Amino acid sequence: MKVQTWLITGAAGLVGTALQQALLQTGHRVRTLSRSPKRTSSGDSYAWDPTAGTLDRRALDNVDVVVHLAGASVGQRWTPKHKRAILESRVQGTILLRDALQQCGFAGTWIQASAVGYYGNTSTPCDEKSSKGEGFLADVVEAWEQASFPSQPQAWRLLHLRLGLVLSGKGGTLDRLWAIYRLGLGSPLGSGDQAMSWIHLEDVVRMMLWLAQKPAAEGCFNATAPSAASNREFSQALARALDRPHWAPAVPAWALRAAMGEMASLLLEGQNTVPQRLLDLGFSWRHPDLLEALQSCASSR
Repeated sequence: MKVQTWLITGAAGLVGTALQQALLQTGHRVRTLSRSPKRTSSGDSYAWDPTAGTLDRRALDNVDVVVHLAGASVGQRWTPKHKRAILESRVQGTILLRDALQQCGFAGTWIQASAVGYYGNTSTPCDEKSSKGEGFLADVVEAWEQASFPSQPQAWRLLHLRLGLVLSGKGGTLDRLWAIYRLGLGSPLGSGDQAMSWIHLEDVVRMMLWLAQKPAAEGCFNATAPSAASNREFSQALARALDRPHWAPAVPAWALRAAMGEMASLLLEGQNTVPQRLLDLGFSWRHPDLLEALQSCASSR
């Protein structure tokens, strides 16, 4: 195995932390970009500030793979100010990174985080050839992906991973649900019919490592499990994974909108994505079954 140097933004997040651990365990070198860089035993951290447009170019020296995960959380109330932050943090950071890679002559692999929100709210199966949907998140994802394209052809290989809901025993969305479901109070949200495209954290990391070693792979990939589930199916599976009852009535859509405002669309809308390009390339999921994936997360807590 060739030892590579990986540079990660958003390295303190759920995916970034797991990716760092996997890379170090396999003998690769890890660098990170951070607003508050600190030298650690696990790798070197370099400074960047997307708002100010600054980036320590030493971080890019002899880098083989760049993984760009940074962006403001979508999981807090969508005030006009925070909606701006969701968009600008993604676009500004991506443009800064893109221009820096262009200037240093980067010729490796760039793995750019994206989201299945690109497809809008739809129950129709969506593969990578499907068109963009409507709504705030669809517009954000489109701008986020477009910001990564250079004005001139470049030597690097660019991949967009349209991530679904990432499942983990420690962190992420499930952290907010464990206590509710352990009390036997878990229930569907709204109609419960909305599609949920999901993926186990372990498979996200394995996918990145796998795609980095596939020179012919480029473009967009739906980074989800092979099959989506309805919100009702997801809720039932989570209760079953915790060996708890699932009898509580569905949470009304109006109550979620009253409590969360526009952000309630994260819970009441969904996408039925199909990872067709990964299937075609022969990627093998370690956690393709929803119940098993949730049981794995529960056992790792």
